[in-house]
Amino acid sequence: MKRGSKIVKWGAKWIWQIVALLLLACTFFPEFVQVAYTKLLFKWGAMGLRIITGWIPFSIGEYLYLFLLIILIYNILLSLYKLKYQIKSPIFTSNTWYKVSKKGSIIFVIFELIWGLNYQQITPAKEFNLEVPKTYTERQMDSMSISLINQLNITRSTISDSQLKSVKGDSLIKQTLHHYGAISEQYSFLSYSYPNVKWAQLPRLGDYIGYLAFYHPITGEAIVRADLPILTLPFTISHEIAHQLGYASETEANFIAYVVALNSKDPLFEYAMQLQLFTYSQEAQLFMIAKSGNFKKWEAVVKRNKALLSPKVLSDRKLIRDFFISRQNQRLPGSEKLYDQFLIWNKQANGINSYNDVLLWALAYQKKSA
Repeated sequence: MKRGSKIVKWGAKWIWQIVALLLLACTFFPEFVQVAYTKLLFKWGAMGLRIITGWIPFSIGEYLYLFLLIILIYNILLSLYKLKYQIKSPIFTSNTWYKVSKKGSIIFVIFELIWGLNYQQITPAKEFNLEVPKTYTERQMDSMSISLINQLNITRSTISDSQLKSVKGDSLIKQTLHHYGAISEQYSFLSYSYPNVKWAQLPRLGDYIGYLAFYHPITGEAIVRADLPILTLPFTISHEIAHQLGYASETEANFIAYVVALNSKDPLFEYAMQLQLFTYSQEAQLFMIAKSGNFKKWEAVVKRNKALLSPKVLSDRKLIRDFFISRQNQRLPGSEKLYDQFLIWNKQANGINSYNDVLLWALAYQKKSA
């Protein structure tokens, strides 16, 4: 009896560390994670959060993050203050290690259960019946860029300037929901109920931290900056809804946004997607050319692409580019590196460049559809 009670006492003391190890073990079984967590626990939990916070007319996620940031800073300062008076005593005692491991385990467990395990599930390649290549060639990116230039010119010719100027953000959210509803008839796993997409209350904060939109796993909200160029919004909103459905990887969320736009038969959504993919494909090609040191070819490709794009497409791209250029010096030092490292820790080896990996998925999808 005494032995049993000691085991229970020991288990209660180390419960957070034990749960953390069990969750860590789950990462070796991505199929199990997808079935037990993403498709079950996360799906229903996220839906519940969307119901709870969806009735609130404004996003609360940003304020919650600010509150948590203040708490974090307070605790760091408090710890430093305590350390000042404990500097003469042994710092790394067994009790100290226990406290550190417990706090670390609590943070890890909470993060994994509300969101993080989604990074560990299998990719949606099987659901879409795709064979996604590991790499792409410079020739493939050149071919994709040319194809996208043609698509951009054609699609833009069907959108009048007055139509573009009349587009409102709220209507884009409604259109995105409609397109998700339509594509869920073909891919049932993209069914999206109890929508909860809101405009950011503190969009300028995104200039300092470096975000355009984000999914808040504590509130279930997809929060999007309304000050973004209108032509970036269809793709961005679709991307964030993909996160709400459990696609944690930025590559996969981009791919879902790509598929939604491609199947929408909506010129505005198709055009916004084509603009995004062209940026990715051109950057990928130019990066590979630059690595080879052939800068004459680099200049020739840029010159050729500009000559092929219609004046209206060039104008739209300039508007988007100017928006980001005007804000690039406002970002807090280290914020981009921190996010890059966060993505790497969560199975996105290319970090921030993982967004560009949607090109591999686009190649696979186009091959299947051909």
